[in-house]
Amino acid sequence: MSRKAYSPQQRADVRAALVQTAVRSIAGQGMVHTTIDMLCKEAGISKTFFYTFFPSKEELMLEALLYQQPRLLERARALMDDPTLTWRQAFRQFVLECTYGAQSGVAVLSIPEEQEVYHCLSAERFAAFQQAQLAFFSQLLEIFGAPAGSVDPKFFGSAALAMMMVYKGIPKDLPFLFPEAADAMVQFQLDALTDVLARAIDGPSAPADPPDPSH
Repeated sequence: MSRKAYSPQQRADVRAALVQTAVRSIAGQGMVHTTIDMLCKEAGISKTFFYTFFPSKEELMLEALLYQQPRLLERARALMDDPTLTWRQAFRQFVLECTYGAQSGVAVLSIPEEQEVYHCLSAERFAAFQQAQLAFFSQLLEIFGAPAGSVDPKFFGSAALAMMMVYKGIPKDLPFLFPEAADAMVQFQLDALTDVLARAIDGPSAPADPPDPSH
């Protein structure tokens, strides 16, 4: 039986399907439980054909993280454009949607998953990814109104990702932490991150928003 010939557009469609499936799978069940066989079945391709797009599952996972960045920026802008929300409320809702990625479809890697992907990357590939991350968090700060240079995007990105990864790691990857305190921990860290932005945007003596009764 001869192999199916794919046009450039068909190859582009298959690649996009693989990346989109990877985002959904990371968000829903994590990278560990996402196999190449599952991804190929979802995309309707063979495992051999998969490797013409990505040299490994880890490379696909990295591509999935990059793929969702424009969608997240669009979501941040939409929240900021909502006239019913203050910037603080928009920011907090955005961060919570990312933190609770299983419910909102946002892919966040756990600590072991990040380590696994990192060890599969070349130094050049990792440096390029870090630059993309830096640009992403810089754009987020701009969207939420932080003046240029007022908040270090490296600090902002590290603080936000640390909160998300620790939450995702409880209790499986971080068994000595207390699962029943996970949501309260998220709120505490989000309060601190919001305060950092508030000092940059509104000044050190700006009044806080009233408490959100839903939290």
